[in-house]
Amino acid sequence: MTATFDQPITSYEGGCAFLESFIDYEQRGFYRDFAEAVRLDVMSSLLVALGNPQQRWPAIHIAGTKGKGSVAAMMEAALREAGYATGLYTSPHLVTVRERVRIDGQKISPADLISVTERLRRTIAELEADDLRQPTFFEVYTALAFQAFADAAVDVAVIETGLGGRLDATNVITPIVTVITSIDLDHTHILGNTVQEIAGEKAGIIKPGIPVVTARQAPEVYDVLAERAAQVGAPLLAAPDIAELGRVSPRPVPDANDDFKPPTERFVLATDTGPLEVQCTLAGRHQADNAAVAYAALKTLADDGFAVSSRQFQTALAQLQWPARFQVAGARPWLIIDCAHNPASVRALTSALRRHLEYDGLTLVVGISADKDVKQILGILCPAADQVIVTQADIPRALAAEHLAAVVRRQFTGPISVAPAVSEAVELAREVTTEQEAICITGSFFVAGEAMEHLGLET
Repeated sequence: MTATFDQPITSYEGGCAFLESFIDYEQRGFYRDFAEAVRLDVMSSLLVALGNPQQRWPAIHIAGTKGKGSVAAMMEAALREAGYATGLYTSPHLVTVRERVRIDGQKISPADLISVTERLRRTIAELEADDLRQPTFFEVYTALAFQAFADAAVDVAVIETGLGGRLDATNVITPIVTVITSIDLDHTHILGNTVQEIAGEKAGIIKPGIPVVTARQAPEVYDVLAERAAQVGAPLLAAPDIAELGRVSPRPVPDANDDFKPPTERFVLATDTGPLEVQCTLAGRHQADNAAVAYAALKTLADDGFAVSSRQFQTALAQLQWPARFQVAGARPWLIIDCAHNPASVRALTSALRRHLEYDGLTLVVGISADKDVKQILGILCPAADQVIVTQADIPRALAAEHLAAVVRRQFTGPISVAPAVSEAVELAREVTTEQEAICITGSFFVAGEAMEHLGLET
């Protein structure tokens, strides 16, 4: 271990310090040493030592390039609406590590985090004699989630993969349904340089005989998933089509005395039992696709004893709270926070901006991790902006603001400012943006999270 924890963990701060003592590739960056280090043997040994808590609840396993967090949140909300006790494991977090583990829709309590980290401390100390590689932060936190769900005796848990799928720490579970959301290029230096290679890594979570639900995919991606499913005898099911997407008129900046209501997305799913009209709090055409995947996956659960009605699904999506996904957090000017961090997700963001909001000009606040396709991301974002404020998250993985600004200058001819601290960038954006314009903060989960923390927004 990188820190010594010989004494019992008795405080929330002590639990967080214990977790932070393990190497965190989310903040450090997913470079070659990560690819060489990650294996499932450490995770399996840790879970065995804990008594295999992952075997004490049915799981839904979700992988993909974009939309996996939203699909996970939709499925958990619908199952909870249907009366089931639920667990939800997602990553990364925006403001607090407690966000990653939710039980019945609530972040894990400080008391429960203390309890489980203390058990992990003792267990990992016992395993050190076995000469296994030290676990990573993600492996330890995944074990924490699995133990917390067992302790809470959840009826079902929705588990989002971290990176990839085949060697992801979560891939030690045998789910009752596997879900593959939209696959595109991301983490190419780890997962592969083509969508086919990336699909092969994501398809690694497909298990023998377990139904697989997939989003609409490019033909070359679908073929990879279909081949893997056929190899292991897993039924492959497609999400329903979007029969109709509700018409939206871009919303003007509200008058000073008007109540502010964030935009929503209306659409109709072409289900086996007829058209299903849905209103979702998560705006954007891509969220209709995510909802279709969630709906199809939920319908496979009937054979496992989990009944979710169409009405319960509709209610869950109409009430869903899932921060930093085209989150319109204010008006006059519009204030949008989005954790888009790869070309596919920033493309969805710019589409949603044009679809839902009307404004005189856009101030883009952007910070990007160094291991991302920075040039392509900016090539999508910059044409939508009238001025750009470049920043960086307070993590080692972040591309330095000055370096990012140099890339922006090669693609953008409008005003460019540099504000290395996210809080500084947010305040500068507020100063230079008029009431009839918009501010969009994006490029990274970590930038979005620091902005939300600065603004005091709930996660």
